[in-house]
Amino acid sequence: MKKYCSLVVLCVFTSLIVACAHPVIQEISPRANNSTQMKWDKEAHAWVSQADPVTPRASQESALPSYAQSISIPSLKKGTHSIIELQKRVLTKEDYLRARFNNKTIIFPEDLPKQDASEITYKIGIDDILNIYIWKNEDISMDVPVRSDGNVSLPLIGDIHAAGLEIPEFKALIAEKYRTYIKDPQITITCTVPNSLQVSVVGAVAKPETYVGPATMTYILRGDRTLLSILSVVSIEPDADLAESYIIRDEAIIPVDLKALLEDGDISQNVILHPHDTIVIAEPLKEIVLLGQVKSPGRYKTKRSSNILDALSRAGGINSATANLYMAYLARDNNILPINFKRLLNYGDMSQNILLNDGDVIYIPDNNENKVFVVGEVTTPGVQYFTDPLDLMEAISACRGFKVTANRSQVVVVRGDPRNPKVYAVNVLEMMEGGSFERFYLERGDTVYIARTGIADWNVFLSQILPTLTSTRVIQTILNEGWNP
Repeated sequence: MKKYCSLVVLCVFTSLIVACAHPVIQEISPRANNSTQMKWDKEAHAWVSQADPVTPRASQESALPSYAQSISIPSLKKGTHSIIELQKRVLTKEDYLRARFNNKTIIFPEDLPKQDASEITYKIGIDDILNIYIWKNEDISMDVPVRSDGNVSLPLIGDIHAAGLEIPEFKALIAEKYRTYIKDPQITITCTVPNSLQVSVVGAVAKPETYVGPATMTYILRGDRTLLSILSVVSIEPDADLAESYIIRDEAIIPVDLKALLEDGDISQNVILHPHDTIVIAEPLKEIVLLGQVKSPGRYKTKRSSNILDALSRAGGINSATANLYMAYLARDNNILPINFKRLLNYGDMSQNILLNDGDVIYIPDNNENKVFVVGEVTTPGVQYFTDPLDLMEAISACRGFKVTANRSQVVVVRGDPRNPKVYAVNVLEMMEGGSFERFYLERGDTVYIARTGIADWNVFLSQILPTLTSTRVIQTILNEGWNP
């Protein structure tokens, strides 16, 4: 008996040693019945013989209920991928500005003639008010305006052309005229109101409470006549698009980067202004919508050069713990753009960071929220939330059933990535008539569409309805769950 017990203990001890000599979890390569070496087929997710051809993975359609049909998706909205490729191209600053200002003459600040403010001399202009004082002749000394024809009217000598002349030139001219009436006239001329030196400021500027008049505000050039001296008395709106501002001078456009000037101290942008220049401080021209798993969903005014990352930053960033980046998308004009938010936000792929257009919608779904969208011919279309598995009939029942106009035999289910979805046609009528007891279970993010009539040509139908299902109607449903198409 002792010998038998000792043998058992020895066997157990030996087994423990052998077990400890190998990893706890091992990948075993099985062998076929004929001892042929097997290998793991990653596509088929199965062990196959080395000698056998690799079998493709069974298609998902093979597991579909008998009343459900998988539909091949035709080419939709040609050119959507080229949108990103086009925006990847680097345009020169000149090309961008010419396109923006419709091929008007563009003069860059660095190309303007170099001129010191001290070299600028005042020339009399239209609407200026001149004070003309003649010593010992106070009765004919007065303030006179420069009329629109450039002339002024003076006692004794009548109309004299003044516009375009410097003060010394005009003084010599009228002194010569007054010598006929006054011996050795001593004349002093000053410009009391230099209205001809006005510049206009428009755009994203706050209107003073005491200001009366049109939205365009005017300022008189004084001192060094620089852009910075005018901006020092202007109250700029906090959302102004400073980098896209410009000056209109006659028929030319002078682009000025006010962000570089005001925030970075780039003096090259401090243009010396000319009379009648118009300074345009650009306003945010785009409105975009951010929905879903961002810190502050809503509508935002953005700048002309805003891209996806700028927009997400305006909304406080994404909720990284709950954001489903694989299903996130950008909708533009009833079309889903092929933006890969996962690559952009997690891997820094800047090729996905395209410029936004006015009206763009960015939607970041919830990774933990189970919901489907039911639209079309049901009584109350909208979002349906679920915790337990939800089949198609339950989702339709939650929307209070079909309308009488609904086509029950071809209910469309759109599933998966909106840039490359899968589409199924489900014959719910057959289920309702008891022809099948199978169930079609919905998945998170599915869109169910119930049409009015039968679908004869799937290519035509999907080309027309799929972009709408995956963008506009889904977005409207999110914004307003009571929305009725």
